[in-house]
Amino acid sequence: MKDNVLIEIAVAALLATLVAALTYAQQAWMPAMTILVTLLAVVASFATFAVFVWKERGGDERENFIRNIGSRTAFLATGTILVAGIVIETLIHHTPSPWLGLALVVMVSAKIIGHAYGRNKY
Repeated sequence: MKDNVLIEIAVAALLATLVAALTYAQQAWMPAMTILVTLLAVVASFATFAVFVWKERGGDERENFIRNIGSRTAFLATGTILVAGIVIETLIHHTPSPWLGLALVVMVSAKIIGHAYGRNKY
């Protein structure tokens, strides 16, 4: 269990670093091939993280409770960032990026579908 947590943290840190490199290094200088390799690394690291999350199994009520708290925290943090992005882009550019709105809708829809699935399955 603790080994998986360390691996998940390492993969999440790699993902954050790669996304930051894509976001900020492009403004300075990044050749097209480097951009493609970095994009590939972002997708691979997210896929690795998703595999760990998908395979995660709670053994008792305490572990399930911890997983639920982590899921809720991640959901609320991501939703807050997306809403802040929509507000900031609307105030600065007078129109938000359609990807921010789409991401927010997909995130909320996935939460509702997952909740309904869990209620019906368990």
